[in-house]
Amino acid sequence: MRWKQELYVSGVGTALPPPVAAESETAAGRVTPERRAQLGYRSVCVSPDEAAADLAVRAGRSAVRHARTPAAEIGLVLHSSLWFQGLDMWAAASYVAAGAVGAHPVAFDVQQRSNAGLGTLEMAAAWLTAGPPERPAALLTTGDRFAAPAIDRWNSQEVCAYGDGGTALLLSRRSGFARVLATATVADNTLEPVGRGDEAFADAPGGKAPVPLLRRAEQYAAAPESAGSGQRLLKLLRQTADRVLADAGTTAGGLARAVLPATRRGNGRHELHDLLGLPESRTTWGFGQHTGHLGTGDQFAGLAHLLAEGRLVPGDRVLLYAGGAGYTCTAAVIEMTEVPEPPEVPALPGVPDEVSAAPGEGAV
Repeated sequence: MRWKQELYVSGVGTALPPPVAAESETAAGRVTPERRAQLGYRSVCVSPDEAAADLAVRAGRSAVRHARTPAAEIGLVLHSSLWFQGLDMWAAASYVAAGAVGAHPVAFDVQQRSNAGLGTLEMAAAWLTAGPPERPAALLTTGDRFAAPAIDRWNSQEVCAYGDGGTALLLSRRSGFARVLATATVADNTLEPVGRGDEAFADAPGGKAPVPLLRRAEQYAAAPESAGSGQRLLKLLRQTADRVLADAGTTAGGLARAVLPATRRGNGRHELHDLLGLPESRTTWGFGQHTGHLGTGDQFAGLAHLLAEGRLVPGDRVLLYAGGAGYTCTAAVIEMTEVPEPPEVPALPGVPDEVSAAPGEGAV
């Protein structure tokens, strides 16, 4: 949908623990050289002990500072995650809201696998357009920590290695450095069994360690009902991009940058940027291959990285794109209106000085 009301991104923040080199992970026996080469990660962020919700609190505070928004103006906190937040049966969003903003914001946890973070942008945009005038801002946070033995961060999923971290974005209907032009969310719930396989429902969490995500996907792929699922997924991914670009009044060639999931298919197969008609040089893979897949936070972290590196100027249009098992896909197009002060982004050793790509380079 095209947002006729003025909505702005006014702040971003991250809390990324130090990265651990992929080579050292191989030496420790956590990933084979072959899989490491297939995925292409140079490192993954690993939190030794800081809980996911605490990472989100730190990122949220950073985003609020970056936006220079009074806490009293923030009326909504949406906290998203992919994995365990530190306690069972616990309102993590309320903890994050209290720690990052204060007692007053309405807070909700949102889960829809890797699409939850960007999905909250569209939810918050709708809330802001109808929300109370004295609360013109919403804080969106993400936080995940993929600790062993429950998660095998290198081998639980075919297309990614998981990285730990918290991210945040502040959305405002008053002012900011980038205007939200359009968002789109598309779903195909018939793809839900990819994450379930033929595994029976249990009475309590924690029954299997590590969580057998890859085995569930393999079970589904072997079932007759999986026929045509790959084509349905590709249709959903393409439809989401086409819809948001049309609503934003632009094309892939008109994008300055695309912030995509920090995932990889490998083995010479087409990547997501190929599907979207974009060269890799115009994506944030150069950053993501040093963090790992941050659960629900790749998009907010990638945008923060581009800003910290001075890669965006007024007039630039940026695509934020996410997808999550279930299956849902969300995309947003924002347009830079000014150059903000650089956000607080931890330095990650080895992140390259990305080559700037002119709009239209390599687009199809």
